[in-house]
Amino acid sequence: MISILLVDDEVQFLEVTRMFMERGRGIQVTTATSGDQALEILKTRKFDAIISDYAMPGMNGIEFMKQVKSLGDDTPFIIFTGRGREDVVIDALNFGADLYLEKGPDPRAQFTDMMQKIRSMVSLRADIRGKTEMVGILTSIMKKFPGMFFRMVPGDKDSFMFASPGAEIITGYSPGDLVEGRVDFHALILPEDLPRVREARDTALASRDSYQVSYRVLTRSGSKKKVSETGYFIQGMRGPALEGYILDIDSI
Repeated sequence: MISILLVDDEVQFLEVTRMFMERGRGIQVTTATSGDQALEILKTRKFDAIISDYAMPGMNGIEFMKQVKSLGDDTPFIIFTGRGREDVVIDALNFGADLYLEKGPDPRAQFTDMMQKIRSMVSLRADIRGKTEMVGILTSIMKKFPGMFFRMVPGDKDSFMFASPGAEIITGYSPGDLVEGRVDFHALILPEDLPRVREARDTALASRDSYQVSYRVLTRSGSKKKVSETGYFIQGMRGPALEGYILDIDSI
């Protein structure tokens, strides 16, 4: 169910809008007659969308929106304006409104249009939040993993397109050192192990398959570390590439 906070000083408009939005549409509407009242409600509740009239006594809709945004609340925000108030529309969008709607003579058509836009906005925001949460989870996993996740374009000089924070665990160098080319990962692999690593990667590229190879690297501190690399062929935007992870065997 979609939850909406509706703010307007016109009580009759609030009730009509609430009844229309809740009628068999899977929407729950909470109303407030001022920005101050709405802010009190927001202290204890979160909503999928906030809809506020602009022209309200005391705190207008844009001032209310600024207060909401200042609290770090990224809930989709819709401003209601009167017709011909282009200045209000520009300010609303400049200060963070996701959408504006003009109050018109045909409430039914207006509400129908509004509901479609709200559903689209809420769905998009939920998708973004879901992806953001997933990125956060993956980032947390990568930080705790005893090794390094990577994507590379193999060649005479390994070109890393991505290296996780574990690069420092494996090599002593930062992910940026590897991605930006300040450090050649090939040069860190012990010379007697390098042919075996090249062969494993080349075979995976030729067969479009996976590979696994163990070898030693010379870290930034000068110590030798044994690692195990597991990789997979992928067809990247820049052509054939490999991605996978390099595990610090010494730490297991």
